[in-house]
Amino acid sequence: MARSTNENIQVYCTQCNIRTEATVLYTHTKTTLANKAIDPIDSAYYISIYKFAACNHCDSPFLYEIDYFEVPGDFSVQQGECLVYPDQHELTDKNIPETVKRAHNNAARSYTAGLYEPCVVMCRKCLEAICYELGQKNGTLKAKLETLQKEQAIDVKLVKWANGLRLIGNDAAHDLEVQIDQDDAYDSLQFVEACFVCVFFKRTI
Repeated sequence: MARSTNENIQVYCTQCNIRTEATVLYTHTKTTLANKAIDPIDSAYYISIYKFAACNHCDSPFLYEIDYFEVPGDFSVQQGECLVYPDQHELTDKNIPETVKRAHNNAARSYTAGLYEPCVVMCRKCLEAICYELGQKNGTLKAKLETLQKEQAIDVKLVKWANGLRLIGNDAAHDLEVQIDQDDAYDSLQFVEACFVCVFFKRTI
């Protein structure tokens, strides 16, 4: 097992209840022959890289697995990435309604699995759930946000940010040529988590 001190990964820490960074402390690589019946020189390999990290705020542990299919000297294809531990990404604060938590949990799980477009779509659904919980149940998301602003349930800055996320979510759901990357998904998650602070905890940011 190799010690790593220079890599940070983005995580959702349930102890801190925020999306933050964790420092990778150790890595371990496991290599398996794809076909044990042939000469190892000619075989492809399954490679699993394990990363053990700790939250930069509270030291909570995280264990990630990244899997590759590789032909040495030819190509290497990532097959998947998953969070081995902990296996839950749930907001537990009682101030946050269940409809909002469900949408956020699905967004966080999508992010962890590297599914960035579904993550952004679910972040947009978080906005829909927030509007629902604030009493706006009919009309477009844009109209709901504007009504909440007029009612002073949310402020102008929040509406501006929400509209940005709304448009990204629309693109992710409907535009086949738009590519949503990790940064888009990460920013979307950070935004909806900031919304929770503003709306359900009545704090300004």
